[in-house]
Amino acid sequence: MEKLWDEARSRALPDRPAKTVFLTACDSISELPHKIGPTSKYFGLLLATDTRAVDPSLIDGIAAQLLEAGLAYLCAWGPDCEHLHDIFDEADLARELDGNASSDCSDDVVMATWHKDESLKEALQFFVYSAFATGTYASECRDWVIATIGNPEWESEVRSTIRSVICNPPAD
Repeated sequence: MEKLWDEARSRALPDRPAKTVFLTACDSISELPHKIGPTSKYFGLLLATDTRAVDPSLIDGIAAQLLEAGLAYLCAWGPDCEHLHDIFDEADLARELDGNASSDCSDDVVMATWHKDESLKEALQFFVYSAFATGTYASECRDWVIATIGNPEWESEVRSTIRSVICNPPAD
């Protein structure tokens, strides 16, 4: 993971921990769990990928691994992102039903959103300024990882726009 920005803060929720924003680029989604090494107990993830040709059982396995590693918030972006989002939600529910959730607090919900009709820049803005962990996850969720899968153009776009996104927060 490459650190892109330290201490990103929301004006709307200034009491939340500052976000350290990272980038990782993978050739395939199967690499993702091995490329994410958060420094905080919990982390947020903006996953930019095209999952139309990916086996749902592979995504389910990736989701289970990331949830076990401390995933507290998922933003899904790219073609078929709503399906990706649903698979992560189902993996989280299965983990809870199996009694493997990392917390017993009812306020601790792994949040997930999809951004089908937004540009990558808009998804980045949401990820930086509007995505926040819930419950007890919030106090220990400082790492926010942007992962691009199999698309060097998306990686390049993240690199070229992240400074603008962070330095120019949306108006209140």
